[in-house]
Order: sequence, then structure tokens, then C-alpha cells
Amino acid sequence: MGVAREVPGAWPLLGHALPLVRRPLSFVTALARSGDVVRIRLGPLPVYAVTDPALVHRVLVSEAPNFKRGRFHERATRVFGQGLLATSGTVHVSRRRTVQPAFHRARIDAYTKAMSDAAVRISESWHPGQVVAVDHVMNDLSLAMLASTLFPSEFGVRAAAELQHAVPLITRAAVVRAVLPAAWAKLPTRGNRRLETALAGLDAAVAEAIAECRSTGRDQGDLLSMLLAVQDAEGRGLTDREIQDQVMNFAVAGVETTGATLAWVFHELGRNPEVEQRLHAEVDGALAGRAPGHEDLTTLELTGRVILEALRLYAACYITRRTQGPVELGGTRVPAGAEVLFSPYALHRDPRWFPDPERFDPDRWLPERAAQIPRGAYLPFGSGGHQCIGNTFALAEMTAALAVICQRWRLRPLPGAEVRPVARATVHPSQLPMTAESRTGG
Repeated sequence: MGVAREVPGAWPLLGHALPLVRRPLSFVTALARSGDVVRIRLGPLPVYAVTDPALVHRVLVSEAPNFKRGRFHERATRVFGQGLLATSGTVHVSRRRTVQPAFHRARIDAYTKAMSDAAVRISESWHPGQVVAVDHVMNDLSLAMLASTLFPSEFGVRAAAELQHAVPLITRAAVVRAVLPAAWAKLPTRGNRRLETALAGLDAAVAEAIAECRSTGRDQGDLLSMLLAVQDAEGRGLTDREIQDQVMNFAVAGVETTGATLAWVFHELGRNPEVEQRLHAEVDGALAGRAPGHEDLTTLELTGRVILEALRLYAACYITRRTQGPVELGGTRVPAGAEVLFSPYALHRDPRWFPDPERFDPDRWLPERAAQIPRGAYLPFGSGGHQCIGNTFALAEMTAALAVICQRWRLRPLPGAEVRPVARATVHPSQLPMTAESRTGG
């Protein structure tokens, strides 16, 4: 077995940490030029970057027991506690099985009306000609949809407000803390102080919602009620602290992915009027002006493909794992305890796996074309035992929201506005002002 080649451009002492923080998206997309398994350095720490989808599949699925959560998740323990985003191995498997009923198909069916209602409220607040900050509004909408399904309405007002304040701070800090030395998190910087204040407020608000919901002793049809009711194989329910950890995990993962993806969808529809026209025709024909129910979501096939394509173009910048023992990847020897990094963003934009990768092409997800995509090349929600437990929930949210808004509005790009991708836990637009045009004559 050979030794991985080091990627050029390392700085003295800092290694590749500075370029990974300053220009993360261009950095990860360039890694494949150096090989299938290459070595970068975060200060003195070697990190093995895997750029081949077959090898990524081995890490996540076929040889997953040889790996555990890596540096990114370990550094986020202050936020995620012992939730699904931070745990590995048997602990993760046990907790995943315990909370899985909260995402059962029947529960998601029941959540769809609340999701649609939240989208209706947002879209009814606009007026023709209004310039909408779509990036902010879609984050607000994803939070409203999550809050309406996560908390009983009378208990979740404060928690929803604290989530809105804390989630952007959490996601920015997560990327920076994964790259910089652990001591950075202990420094009294302005960003660290703001993060700790926001987390303390969020902790208190979620704990209050849990206590109030537990005091009623009844299932009110929301995720929190389900978490209070679930039991493990030994009949043990979740403690308040465990529920709080899961709520934080759902909130950060759900708001980030849904809000950013919806914003990018409208950005791409604004740049691709032919796709937008086809999507409007599908929504008009399938729904005839009514809000979508869960039974409608699978019939909106083009709408679903539009979302899959936005998830391809704007996926997570990178994810890490840590080897449990020495492993071999692509002829390269990777020692025990080593950090292994892969980038969904880079995989999704690699022309070897996605022809004309910069083009927004929802039809690449037609069954006959999607079948040609290599296993391990498309990972919007991860894969294997750590695949996002809320992926079906998130797709339902996005489909319902997109259908509701596109029935009423066409969003037009604002001339002269520069929109750049910015890496946080997911990839967000730097800004996205768009002009709302009514489709209903209102």
C-alpha cells in the first residue's frame, strides 16, 4: 500500500486550514485533481480526503464499522449533545431506533397540512412588486414549518424564536470550529460569546417546551409529543436531556437544509424560465389552486426533480469520519485514528459523475438517467447508518412549500444583485433579493 499524496498549497504551521476556511468550496472541488485519496493538513493534523464515490461508499456503507463520527461532529458536541448528529456505533444505532417512530410515514402524512399552512401564511404576506429577501424568508419558512410540526402550538412560541436567532450562529460556528484548533472555542471572541448566549437561551426555551408538553400527558400530533412517548427495546423512555439533544439536532439539520435548498430552487428557477414554466404547469394541473396534501407530493414529479437538482448543486461542503483502526482506501494506507474527509459538494459537481455539472437540469433525475449515476456520487442526506433520519420529512417540507408558493407567485431575479454560494453547515446564497410577481392577478 502507498502513502497519500499531499495536496499542494499548505501554509507553514497552518497547513491547509487557511484556504479551507477562506475559500472552502473552491478548495474541496480542486481536491480530485490530486487523486482519489489525498492528504491535507489542518495545522499539524493530517486529514485524508476521499474524492472517488466508490471509496466514499465504502466509508459510509460497506465498511462503516471501521469508521466513526469525525472532527466536524466531535467539535459540535456543545450543540448536539448525545443526539443523532454527534453519536456513533451502538449508541447511535440504539438512539436512531428509539426516535425512528417520530419520522414514520404516517406521522409525516399528518405533518403535511401544517407544512402547507406555514407556506400559505408566508406567501400571503407578499404583495406584487415586492422585493423579497428570499434567502432570509426561506429560512423563516423552514423554521415555521419545523416549529409547527415539532412543538405543540401553545408551547413552542419561545423555542421557535430562540431557534430563529441561534441556528445561523450555530451553523457558522460549526464549520470554523471543525477546521481551527480546539482551543479556539474557548477564547472569549465576540463570535464565541454570541454563540454561547444563543445556545443558553435556546436550551432554556426547549427545556420549557418539553416540561410544558410533558405536563399534559397527551400526544398532540407533533414531533415533541412523539419523542416524549417513544421507548427503547427495554421499555425505557427518553430523558428530558436526551429529548432536548434530539430537538437541537432536528432543528439545526432541518432548518439549514430546507431553508437553503428552497432559496436555491427559486434562484435557479429565476435563471431557467423554461423549467419554471414546466413546474408551474405541473403544480396548476395537479392541485388546481388547493394546498397540497401528502397524497399529492409523490404526483408532483418535476417538482421533486427540481428539489433533487438543487440538492445536488448546493450540498454540504464536507463531512468527516475517523478510522477505528488502520484501513486501506484506493491503495492508500490510512492509519488508525485518522480523519477522513469527503465533500458532497465536490462529488456532486464532478463532471465524471454528472455531465455538464454546473447546469441546472432536473431531468437528470429521470429514472433512466439517474440509474447511470455511480453509487456514492450523490449524498445530499449522507448514506448508510448515519443517513439523515429526517430526509423524507425534509423532502415533504420542500415539496409542499414549493408547490404552495409557485401556485401564487413567480419570483424574478433582481438586476445587478450578485448571488454567491457561502459555505456554512450547508451552502447558502450570500444574498437573494427577488421581485414577487403574482400568478393569480392579485
